[in-house]
Amino acid sequence: MIGLKDISQIEAKDDIGKLIVTAFYDNDVVIKPYDILCVTSKVVSVAEERQVLLSSVQPSAEAMKIHQQVPRKDARLIQLMLNEIDDASSAQLTISEKFIGARLPNGMFLTSAGVDKFDSQSAILLPRDPDRSAKRIAETITRLTSVPVSVVITDSDGRPDKKGATQVAIGVYGLTPMRSTETLCDMVAAAAGLEMGQRDAGIPVAIVSGLKYQFDTNAKITDALN
Repeated sequence: MIGLKDISQIEAKDDIGKLIVTAFYDNDVVIKPYDILCVTSKVVSVAEERQVLLSSVQPSAEAMKIHQQVPRKDARLIQLMLNEIDDASSAQLTISEKFIGARLPNGMFLTSAGVDKFDSQSAILLPRDPDRSAKRIAETITRLTSVPVSVVITDSDGRPDKKGATQVAIGVYGLTPMRSTETLCDMVAAAAGLEMGQRDAGIPVAIVSGLKYQFDTNAKITDALN
């Protein structure tokens, strides 16, 4: 596992694939065929303009009701969670005193529906289609380097029964998500998380090299879902 440092500050409409290729040279890294690039969802979301000003969010009665159950969670963030799920109601949420989990339209279950506070004034949502984001990044890297690679989009996720968080896969390209009964995409994401750390570590991309797996350009994250 190799963490890529010194990646430029990501801005809206940046080409993540191009920035990663530049980072290969800056980090003196030689990419190998079928290496796996794990990319944190936050930088993808920034590039895809998925930031939302909290001042533009008006919490609904439903959001305020949930806020009363989980007062530590900003009601505006709760409203954004409701916006991300199918029917904009708490029916798709799992709520406890310290935890909100949500079932997303693609069937994935994530803490806070993948909604995070980005800074004091804004929140950030997941990429609209993480599989498509992974494909676009992989194809750009392959076009610029002539090396076929896989990409896993990762997100920091918690559990109601454990403290802290780990990295899970929310989008894939090339890497088959399942290996027998193992959720390979999540194992790769968690392993890469050892290098990437959390947002303040400044390592939004890690390479997992040397893993034997089935390369499949038709792979998608829903292959790993119930």
